[in-house]
Formats: sequence, C-alpha cells, structure tokens
Amino acid sequence: MGKKGLSLEEKRQKLLEIYYERKEVFNLKEIEKIGAKKGVVFQTIKDVNQSLVDDNLVQFDKIGAGAFFWSLPSMGYQNRQNLISN
Repeated sequence: MGKKGLSLEEKRQKLLEIYYERKEVFNLKEIEKIGAKKGVVFQTIKDVNQSLVDDNLVQFDKIGAGAFFWSLPSMGYQNRQNLISN
C-alpha cells in the first residue's frame, strides 16, 4: 500500500506552524525550503502559501523585486476572534 500524501488542510497547518514557531519574515524560497523539510511537497508550497495569504492567515508585502511573508500567533488569534464576532 502506498503512502498517502498530506491533505490541503494538513499542508496549511504545517506552513502556519513554521510562521508561528519562528516569528520571522520569510521570502518564498525560504518557505519552500523549510516547508519541504516539514514534509510538505515542494511543488505545492507556493499554492498552499497563497491560500493562506488569501484567507488572511499570512500577511504579504512586495518590496522592490522581493515578496515577503509573515504571520504571528497573535494574528491568527485575532482573525479567529473576528470570525466569531461577525
């Protein structure tokens, strides 16, 4: 029996863990490298990260030619509180 890959939600959780544990700003290449070490398929990391940005769980800013991503545990808490109150 073959090994089953991670679901989209599991991939999203693993990437969020990276942001929450390290509390740093990353570029896409750094997220791809770290995410691959956490067990997320390298080719899917860009799309998974974009889904987190689209859901406002990860913040994104483009400075010059670089794109930077970050998320802090307090931001996740605040987003959940906003969802509950609305």
